[in-house]
Amino acid sequence: MYSVVIKNGSILDGTGKLAYRADIAVEKRKIVEISPSIPAAKAQQVIDAKDKFVAPGFIDIQNHSDSYWTLFDQPDQKSMLAQGITTIIVGNCGASLAPLPTQEAIKAVQKWHDLSGVNLNWVTFAEFVASLSQKKLGVNVGSLAGHATIRRGLLADQIRAVTADEIKIMEDILRKSLEEGAFGFSLGLIYAHEVNSSQEELAALTRVLKVHGRYLTVHLRSEASHILEALDEVIELAKSSEVPLKISHLKIRGQKNWHLFDRVMSKLEIAYHQGLDLSFDVYPYDTSWSVLYTYLPKWAYDGGRTQILRRINQPAERRKILDYLRAAEENLGEIVIAMAQHNPGFIGKTIAQIAANQAVSNEEAVLNVLSACETQAIVFDHNLSAQQVELLTFSPLSLVATDGAGYSKETESLVHPRCFGTMPRFLRMVREKRTINWESAIRKLTSEPARILGISDRGKVSKNHFADLVIFDPKKITDRATYEHPFIYPDGMEQVLVNGQLAYMSQNVAGHFGAVIKR
Repeated sequence: MYSVVIKNGSILDGTGKLAYRADIAVEKRKIVEISPSIPAAKAQQVIDAKDKFVAPGFIDIQNHSDSYWTLFDQPDQKSMLAQGITTIIVGNCGASLAPLPTQEAIKAVQKWHDLSGVNLNWVTFAEFVASLSQKKLGVNVGSLAGHATIRRGLLADQIRAVTADEIKIMEDILRKSLEEGAFGFSLGLIYAHEVNSSQEELAALTRVLKVHGRYLTVHLRSEASHILEALDEVIELAKSSEVPLKISHLKIRGQKNWHLFDRVMSKLEIAYHQGLDLSFDVYPYDTSWSVLYTYLPKWAYDGGRTQILRRINQPAERRKILDYLRAAEENLGEIVIAMAQHNPGFIGKTIAQIAANQAVSNEEAVLNVLSACETQAIVFDHNLSAQQVELLTFSPLSLVATDGAGYSKETESLVHPRCFGTMPRFLRMVREKRTINWESAIRKLTSEPARILGISDRGKVSKNHFADLVIFDPKKITDRATYEHPFIYPDGMEQVLVNGQLAYMSQNVAGHFGAVIKR
């Protein structure tokens, strides 16, 4: 007898193949039969999917549930399940929770989460996997190895280039992590401890990926006025190393830079047609969720938190930073504080409101917030073109990913609504815009990220694949989370199965059936 039979649904199998009507039987975590009709009597549990789509569980290839620490304090990841996400890939943007060459390495994630009181019982990537496997996870979890984590494990807060010997050590650490199951290697070139990484260092580490058949994912050095140069850098890096490249959360920040869109797309399309295995992920929102210190000139955050605080409190350097912020033509006053370490009173307020309360300029208020929060502040910034976001979302080269974290309860901070609504919002756009068909849309969320990751047994509705499945109503699927009220689950996601078990139904978590996955 089968554990579950899903009857009467229209199957979107994840490959782009036209939807077809069939029943699906599940037993022992796997799909064991797909046929026009499977008797209900053969099942312990029957799910009627009439007038619904049945698709593979969505794979969130750009996730930060590790760096926001919700994998540990909210491991059921309900906001991911509620969107139909059954697998998340963490360790993005250069920051992973393993490997940890020294205790200093974990500080790579402190820009997102306060590490006070955090206890770790792992050092290697294999030990991290073993530790995480003890958690009652709501979704499947895989991880990349992060450049900043490895680099900071060697250099701590030192401001200098790595030596040739240190590059060799980093290569060995990365190689071991890949052998222990890391899906690839991530860079966060905009952040303090990677901003001055040499091309020699990056090339040496990226070449390790080719040997192991893994991919490179990059948070670009610039997403604003220097985005073209940033693209040239990573495209050349991937080409020379002959590895697949995924660009994290591609966007063009700042209205004065939106005119670069056509040139950005041209660079990407040329590189793809020249043979580079290239993709990018995008979240379908026109507001970014950014680390506040990245608005400063790069020299000001070279060296990390200690150096940022020193510079913004040293009069001469503070003046230089203020001059830069004034010349940058950013709409600083409209930025909203979403997270503010030790200062909850800032949360929900704009920089302009804080500036008015302190009787200072917007630029001064930015530095005051950074100082008060010891640089740990994250903001909402309505700095993206809605039209460009839509074009990126429907591009043949794009994947859709949350770039967020999974939550199961409200917090005192504001989180981006993409943590609750990314996939339903995208599917609503598919229904309303009709730019692409349902088959192509589901492929972006399933088999294509699975291909990049090298996961051969997830991402498709196929016999002998793991039964990660979503059942949604195409007429009702929509997001409901907002910036003011982000902790709201979507409508239209009926059931979600993780590893063959019913994990989510009608906005309720039914169990914790996720697993740690490795390459």
